[in-house]
Amino acid sequence: MKKRIGYIFGVLIAVSIFTPVQAEPFETDEAYNRKTLANAAYYSSDQNKDGQLTPADAEAWAKYGSFDADGDEVLKFSEFLAQVDLPDPEWDGEVQRNVVYKRVGNEVLLLDIYPPRFEKYKKAPVLYYTHGGGWSGGRKEIDGGVRPIFEALSVKGFVCVGVSYRLVKMWSPSDPNIMRDCAVDCRDGLRFLKKHEAELGIDMDKVVVFGSSAGGHLAQLLTWSGPDDFAGDPALAEYKVSPVAGVSWFGPSDFRDPMLFIGTNVKAKFPMDHWSMRITKPQGEFKYKGADAKTRQLIEEVSPVCYLNKNSAPLLHVHGDEDAIISFRHAKHLKSKAESARAPVEIQVVEGAGHGWWNPSIKPDRKTVEADSVKFILEHTETSSK
Repeated sequence: MKKRIGYIFGVLIAVSIFTPVQAEPFETDEAYNRKTLANAAYYSSDQNKDGQLTPADAEAWAKYGSFDADGDEVLKFSEFLAQVDLPDPEWDGEVQRNVVYKRVGNEVLLLDIYPPRFEKYKKAPVLYYTHGGGWSGGRKEIDGGVRPIFEALSVKGFVCVGVSYRLVKMWSPSDPNIMRDCAVDCRDGLRFLKKHEAELGIDMDKVVVFGSSAGGHLAQLLTWSGPDDFAGDPALAEYKVSPVAGVSWFGPSDFRDPMLFIGTNVKAKFPMDHWSMRITKPQGEFKYKGADAKTRQLIEEVSPVCYLNKNSAPLLHVHGDEDAIISFRHAKHLKSKAESARAPVEIQVVEGAGHGWWNPSIKPDRKTVEADSVKFILEHTETSSK
């Protein structure tokens, strides 16, 4: 069910610094978001990848088999959707969920908007979160990995925003979505926020993009590409946003060289072209060298280092030296390219870390990594000029 609701920006009290401009309520679509989350849960539970849930999917069937309403030992998605519990992520503050920022065909693209816990600014700076998931999965709802960043910035007066984007459905060759579309949608989310800057009480001249893994890659792209790059919805085209900084946690920086996906201190979990194939969805081996001009352009367009120059916005890239998903080679490659371009890129190496900060023996530890990212974001929003 679709509905329209007003934007409640925290608890407005006598000492509030500002009150957002009153405007038409934003459209939301909770039903579509539920379907999207349920679809991801359904297919991730399909252990033998035959497109359905049956007793052959032993672990999933033990958990969800009771949803099989007609008793045919095939749990159809409609049965799963009707009964599965999809609780909201933990957050004890205000959130405006599932704001529609655009539609593409049958897909609805949504934002979750987290007002600040304390209203410190007349116009709040913005943290814009691009989720991970290999460009083919993931969700805009925050989890334990990124929640500390939201918590730390919310109490500092930031509006935090999570964005959904079209996913690359590698299991469906006929589906047209490719990696570029992920960037187009995330860019349009920024444009939507710019369009509604006054209503939301935000300062889109002070936006920092933050993401991990595939989201880290998108954070790099949005930080360094231009406001007119990745053109999408014509209705949003006039709204220009140039992030003041970006934070990338273990995101890839360049798809032109498949050797960057070979493991360093650990063996890579996937073949060299595993992620790159999401750029064009080719059937067979993915190659940049020898590709036709159109394919090379697509690869370059989604390779963040291709945008680097001395005027690029600053970015903090954090990477574990034992990452088997996105090789640590990307961090070293990014450092080299940034130095050549004289671009302001900081590299933080996390020793002993894989694809994330879950190993308790990593150096620096997880809390330090989080604190350093927050410090970087605060420094670059406080020093940015309007």
